[in-house]
Amino acid sequence: MTWSFAHPESHLLLTMSVVLFLGTLAFVIPTIITVRRRTATDALAWADQVRRDPAAPWGIDRVLRAVDASCAAAGVVFPGAVRILVGTTVRLDLASPTIAPPQPWAATPDGRSWSAPMWALRAVPLTAPAPSEFATVVSLGTDGDENVLVDLRRVRGIVALRGEQAARDAVLRRVVDQVRTAPWATGTALLSVGTGSAFGVAVSVHDAIAAVAADATPGLLVVAKVPSGEDGRELARLLERPGGRWACVAAAPHPLARWTVEARRDGTHVSDVLGTVRWMDVGLSMPLAASTQLDPTVLPMEADA
Repeated sequence: MTWSFAHPESHLLLTMSVVLFLGTLAFVIPTIITVRRRTATDALAWADQVRRDPAAPWGIDRVLRAVDASCAAAGVVFPGAVRILVGTTVRLDLASPTIAPPQPWAATPDGRSWSAPMWALRAVPLTAPAPSEFATVVSLGTDGDENVLVDLRRVRGIVALRGEQAARDAVLRRVVDQVRTAPWATGTALLSVGTGSAFGVAVSVHDAIAAVAADATPGLLVVAKVPSGEDGRELARLLERPGGRWACVAAAPHPLARWTVEARRDGTHVSDVLGTVRWMDVGLSMPLAASTQLDPTVLPMEADA
């Protein structure tokens, strides 16, 4: 039959086709969403059961010690690195541009990055453990074949997480686990506000700000959310000080955050500064039997002041 506006049968056929199409969409779309959600959930659960390779921290420690040793041998003051990419080549995105790096490093024309092949760094004689310079360096995951490390204090501000809570908790667990166990982070203070003792020594907002202000030792402050009002502004100001040794990670987004990272259940996180990074590739020193989430009853930080 040839379709025509003049034939009622054509109208009926069109109506049946539309109903069939809509019915198919009503079945297919929820099925796709359910499958994707189940896959993402399985990825999150699997990641928390993976034990970190015991040799992995020592490999990173070797790289950090080589950075320090190469600068010391040449009498160069290391300018600090915000991001460190470790693969067949090691790249340092510097906190301050420097165009005269020591051997075996090569600088970009603008002096913002140094790079060196891994084989050359392995040949650098090591004379000391990694200094406190790297006390707040953590791996945030992988990008292709490269391990993406960030010196949290060099961000010079709050690093905030957004996204589903289960994914935010997973990223936060990996940050805290490395600060507690990495050989280069020995002596790094770990304080928490509003997150419970699982993420550091629980203190009040005022005690946390006092510790950051004193700057007596390198440290990481983990907060359920950025304090409101003057407390939040003071914390942000203290973290922005040149040469400060404290870093802060917030488990919720906030306008005062310098970086905001969106954690996802598929095992990645996304941000303007780092792009897409696979956090699920960072194993835990002690895998979890069950996910530990932040207690929502302690999130209002005014209660801790």
